[in-house]
Amino acid sequence: MRKKMMLSVLALLFVVSMTSQSSSQAQGQQGQSAAAPATQGRAAPPNMPGTFVFIPKADTEALMGPTRGDRPARVVNIGGGANLGAYILHYPTMKNMVPNSFYHAEISELYYVVRGEGTALLGGELENPRWSDPNSTGTREVTGPTVNGRMKGYKTQKWSAGDIIIIPAGVPHMIGYEVTVPNDILRVVVDPKKALKLVPTSEASMARLRAEGQVQGQAQTPAAPGKPAPPNIPGTTFTFIPKADTEALMKGNIADTPARVVNINNNSNLGAFVLHMEPRKPALGPVGSFYHSQISELYYVVRGGGTAMIGGELENATWDDSNSASIRTVRGPSVNGTMKNAKAVKFTAGDILIVPPGVPHSVTYDVSEKTDIIRAVVDHKRSLELK
Repeated sequence: MRKKMMLSVLALLFVVSMTSQSSSQAQGQQGQSAAAPATQGRAAPPNMPGTFVFIPKADTEALMGPTRGDRPARVVNIGGGANLGAYILHYPTMKNMVPNSFYHAEISELYYVVRGEGTALLGGELENPRWSDPNSTGTREVTGPTVNGRMKGYKTQKWSAGDIIIIPAGVPHMIGYEVTVPNDILRVVVDPKKALKLVPTSEASMARLRAEGQVQGQAQTPAAPGKPAPPNIPGTTFTFIPKADTEALMKGNIADTPARVVNINNNSNLGAFVLHMEPRKPALGPVGSFYHSQISELYYVVRGGGTAMIGGELENATWDDSNSASIRTVRGPSVNGTMKNAKAVKFTAGDILIVPPGVPHSVTYDVSEKTDIIRAVVDHKRSLELK
């Protein structure tokens, strides 16, 4: 009898405990947006169609002046039916007297100031807005469909080396309104409708540079006035990220941290992350890594160096936990596995890596010195939390 009573008490305590635990978990899930069941461990494809692109520092330095220009180092296909471009925008010392400028109707941009100082005019709207010539070289190779006019209601923003500016489509801007120290700016271009001409190789980039030199000095026929256009695209705004914000994230052993993640057009997000790494050697044995299924990335090496493992496929590929913090804030939906047939790519300051969705990669594989990388993230389906 005494034994039966003890068993009954234990059973009651077990039921109360399980009820309390379930209640606690339910309360913890309240307030989460679109919480999905964890998918960790579910089998996944070994990769997705696409390939990485490596742009050595020498390729971008070849585009840095001496004359004013906005020159593509590469324009390549990425996920989401889009192109991604890496351009070098060079300005000598200059000052514009009239705020005549433009906005892009389709492309969004992230500007990272490599060197130089100046002042930009950002936002507001355009007076007497007119569409640019859709057949011009500038439209087809640099700007995409564009609206020109005189800026009004804008904000003045000083910039210098290490600063970042994000410009969604539809935001009037004049980055080089005044340039007090000659500059070079990495211009990351998200081209959602593939309006820009592809520049898939170093040879294609240099061919365009030579063509630009042949055109300079030749008389240009003034473009006919374009059709009237909207003064801006409502609901869009620029984002300025000072160097101090990114430098504050350059710490820890290994950290991949968002400085900003903001909405851009075409139902996408654009993020500026800092990937910080201290020196480390690769572990012995197989290389474990991952690929992103929905985001594309451009890595610009600010300082440091090492070796990345990129490409190939993943063995024993499985989905990450879709509810984990890193998936929601840094990586988006991702697949883990053991790398096979990957390529070793050495990188150093000034180099660029473009990684589309579905391409396995381990940028932190071998780090030879303290390294900081600006990671521009195109979040094609807005899977990352905004910041």
